Amino acid sequence: MSFMLATSQLSGVVTEDLLSGVFDEVIALLPVCIPVMVGFIALRKGISFIQSILHSA
Repeated sequence: MSFMLATSQLSGVVTEDLLSGVFDEVIALLPVCIPVMVGFIALRKGISFIQSILHSA
């Protein structure tokens, strides 16, 4: 019952314009987030590679 009440209240607040704005902001952040994530993964792999080389030396 409380789920139905929360859904009806939420549908009154969330509008198409609000969702459109949220999606626009998420899409605008992708060109920043994707290179940061790739760089972070590359940095971790690089550090791991250097550690393995140092351990084997």
